Amino acid sequence: MPNYALLTASGGDRPGIVAAIAGVLVESDCNIEDSTCARLGPDFACMLMIRMPEGMVSRQLAQKLAGVVDDMKLQLDVHDLRPEEACEPRSEQPKHLIHVYGADRKGIVYRITRHLADQRVNVTNLQTEVIHHDKPLYVMLIEVEIPPYVDVNRLQSELVAIGGEIGVTVSLKPKDDARF
Repeated sequence: MPNYALLTASGGDRPGIVAAIAGVLVESDCNIEDSTCARLGPDFACMLMIRMPEGMVSRQLAQKLAGVVDDMKLQLDVHDLRPEEACEPRSEQPKHLIHVYGADRKGIVYRITRHLADQRVNVTNLQTEVIHHDKPLYVMLIEVEIPPYVDVNRLQSELVAIGGEIGVTVSLKPKDDARF
């Protein structure tokens, strides 16, 4: 039975971080099964779900990555996942996208995600960015799974009202229907 690990790495952004980590993984007969990587300000961060060869544990993988960690000056955390955690089937709930944009200010993420949490809506992905033009424009994209007992139209109305309170525009669309 394969072993799984969750690897998180972060450090100053520079070319080659992903390639260096991926090189050690392929040399170690590991496979990246799920990942997200992004530059955030001057730093770069990634989370990778790794399928390791039978018998390998996360501590061994971390040791194999030690050279990359030193060379790239990264912070690294690798911990084992139980196979049932790693192989957990993806939710069958339809995904929706929430777009938020407007003037940048404190509390936008909190107000929107607090309401989602109160409605038991699961955030599966969240990205934010401030686009600097004449006036900074705050943009947030949230992918969510809405439980079947939540009225999507009511949720959309509530999010639009919250957006009005905090001075941003909010829209909610099924992911398959979303057009950019």
